[in-house]
Amino acid sequence: MDTGPDDGNAMLEIVDKVLLRRQYFRDKKRAHRRKVAEACEAEEEEISRLQAIVDELERHSPTKAAANPSDGTSLSWSVVAGVFRANSSMSLASRRALHTQTTAHSVLAQTMEQFVLRNLSHTSPASWKQPATLMVHPEARKLGKEWLTQRMYNHTDAALRCFPDDLSADADFAHFDADVSDGGITICRVRQDIWPGSVDDFRTFFSHYAHFLLFRDPSNVVVEHSSNTMLYRRTEDGSLVNFLQGTFVEADRVVVVIRQIEADEAIAPASYRQQHHYMTWVEIRPLSPTHVTSRLLTVKSQHFFADGGGFIPLDEQAALWGVTLVDVPERDKMDALRRRVVRQEYADLAEGRQKFRDLFLHAKQQTQLS
Repeated sequence: MDTGPDDGNAMLEIVDKVLLRRQYFRDKKRAHRRKVAEACEAEEEEISRLQAIVDELERHSPTKAAANPSDGTSLSWSVVAGVFRANSSMSLASRRALHTQTTAHSVLAQTMEQFVLRNLSHTSPASWKQPATLMVHPEARKLGKEWLTQRMYNHTDAALRCFPDDLSADADFAHFDADVSDGGITICRVRQDIWPGSVDDFRTFFSHYAHFLLFRDPSNVVVEHSSNTMLYRRTEDGSLVNFLQGTFVEADRVVVVIRQIEADEAIAPASYRQQHHYMTWVEIRPLSPTHVTSRLLTVKSQHFFADGGGFIPLDEQAALWGVTLVDVPERDKMDALRRRVVRQEYADLAEGRQKFRDLFLHAKQQTQLS
């Protein structure tokens, strides 16, 4: 196809426009790159200026070492932040623990308030027949045991005034009595005995072997031990025996106190039929390098029904105390039981002393072997 001069000029104009457009875009891109480069240079200069300011501040700062993690003595900000987080977690855990402890102390305070109300009579004079209560709450139970035994211990000297004033420390002595009060019989045992051994031997014996002395068959006795107290419990034959023992060591004597816990939240009332009041004080003093003198006072009541139904029948009580009333008229049984129990106590005295001596020596031997 032939083209004239006009067609050639038109083509050149088109080419020129394309070239001009390309040149325009090249110039725009070149200007943009120059602008970006200038901005980067400006930013680098600003960074350098700020870094110089930071360096100057660090040189004059008292915590200069903190910005120098490479010197081995500094802490980075991440480490500091970690410490704050750890301390925050510890504070929260401590707060939760304190809240739990406060709640537990509140429960304990309420429980001990109940304990005090049950064990302290504000309406009548204190009596050895006043029932003692133990709570089931573990800490309140422990504190209750300590308080009850401490209270008995504080009355030791008053209790032992029943011994004759002229009684020599190296003499054996025994007196038994039974009287009728509040419609029931109360037995009182007063004994002084001389035993071979040391005060420490007897402290060990009462701390570990007292239940062998208190029970004919100690194999079925449940024992609770806490601090300086022992609790011996047995509910066989329908009778509750729940003896709390405390041992107290002084410079010149050892005192052991034992009492019945009549109201124990850990024992179901339906598990026994009857029980009795019981208190014992034992004092052991050195007599010579090889012997000690013991003084014992025991007071115990006739058994009474757990449901508040009064004392058990006299024939049943006689059987529990090892005597019989089968030949006695009903109207004379109370007086007969009182006299026969006292007679039986004197009759069993020598055998009882020998039993204690044998048990003590056997326990002492076992302690030495262990």
